[in-house]
Amino acid sequence: MSESNEEIRYILKFYYKKGQNATQAANFFCDVYGPSAVSVRVAQIWFKRFQSGNFDVKDPSRSGRPMTDKMDAIFEKVEQDRHISSYDVAEERGIDHKTVLAHLKKTGYTKKLNTWLPHELTVRNLMNCVLIFDSLLRLNETEPFLKKLITDDEKWITYDKNVRKRSWSKAGQASQTVAKPGITRNKVMLCVWWDWKGIINYELLPPGRTIDSELYC
Repeated sequence: MSESNEEIRYILKFYYKKGQNATQAANFFCDVYGPSAVSVRVAQIWFKRFQSGNFDVKDPSRSGRPMTDKMDAIFEKVEQDRHISSYDVAEERGIDHKTVLAHLKKTGYTKKLNTWLPHELTVRNLMNCVLIFDSLLRLNETEPFLKKLITDDEKWITYDKNVRKRSWSKAGQASQTVAKPGITRNKVMLCVWWDWKGIINYELLPPGRTIDSELYC
């Protein structure tokens, strides 16, 4: 089992001990780490194990399980290791490879390239993020400070001033030809401020002016 799977299960155990149910834990986990970070089904499986008093986050040994349980095991294995191949799932679960593919496709699973991240978070990093986000959400319930926040951003807007002119021509005479000028892009900085309702102010800076403390005073 990879380190990332242990991190997921460790955090699920953390939520269980906090008194949350499996659905709440999965939803909160996905809100923080992405919509496909962990499924409710996987969370329910591990919460059921925790309820029995077994807090070991490693895979238990399996033998002679019914086919329906093996199908659940397919989806659990994929959720635990998103990089695992269908051939490895079939071999580990003792199920025909075509059956594994059919069940995965039926539930909407497809192979996608990973998205690069600046670095991988450790278990300590993940737990710190969870604790901070949880404390901020609880604070916002008593004192809705999120609605008081104002966010700002800047963006360069490029444009050009190439304009075609009209010229006098006699009936049947072609219009005058003029060589198209090269593209000489100009740019201006757009500053925008917004809150939870939407944009509250914006400003186009004069050419040559940059962002400084005076702009925000």
